[in-house]
Amino acid sequence: MSRDRDIVTDHAVLRYLERVYGVDVNALRRRIELMTREGRGVGAKAQVHDGVRYVFAEGRVVTVHGCNGEMSNRARRWKARRK
Repeated sequence: MSRDRDIVTDHAVLRYLERVYGVDVNALRRRIELMTREGRGVGAKAQVHDGVRYVFAEGRVVTVHGCNGEMSNRARRWKARRK
């Protein structure tokens, strides 16, 4: 029996965001790259910027967390625009 996570892949979710919501994923990728350049450059394991914690492995951003388990201010603004 498959788990719920197996039914819809991350790739499908990403394409949905791009093609249905019009999210510019490449622009987001560039933005994350710029916001984390300093931390990655000094070999940090993570960096906090604008209430978001970016986690690094081998110089790459591997995951992102809202600080304190809360939604960032940016996410709140984005969510409010979608209502």
